[in-house]
Amino acid sequence: MNKLTGFIQEIKSCEDIVQISIDIKGEIFTSLILSSNEVYKIGQKVNILFKETEVMIASVSSKISARNAFICKITEIKNGEILSSISFDFYGDKIVSIITKNALLDLNCKENEKFMWFVKSNEISIQKV
Repeated sequence: MNKLTGFIQEIKSCEDIVQISIDIKGEIFTSLILSSNEVYKIGQKVNILFKETEVMIASVSSKISARNAFICKITEIKNGEILSSISFDFYGDKIVSIITKNALLDLNCKENEKFMWFVKSNEISIQKV
C-alpha cells in the first residue's frame, strides 16, 4: 500500500459525493468519497492511501502502462458540479468514463475530438455469454 501525508486544501460536495484536494509536497492529489460521518477540514493533516495495482505509469511521450488503451472519438460530454461523464464511440459501442470536472477542463476535452481511454487489466471482469 502506498501512503503519503499532506494537508487538505479544498473540499467540494455535491449530493452524496465529496471531492477533497490534498496538497502533498506542492502537488495536488484528489480523492472522491461518498458522504460519510467523517468530518474533514481545510488545513487538516491527512494520509492518502492507494494500492500499488492502481498506479498507472506513462512515458513522457504519452505511452502508458495500461494494455487496454484505445483512441476513440468523444461523442458526448455531460458536466456536473464535481464529476463529468465522457462518452466514446468504440466501433459502434458506447464507452463511458467518469472523471472529475477539473480533469476534464485540464485535458480540454471536446465532443468530436479523439482522445485516449484505457482500463487496467486487473479492473476487467469476464462474463460468459
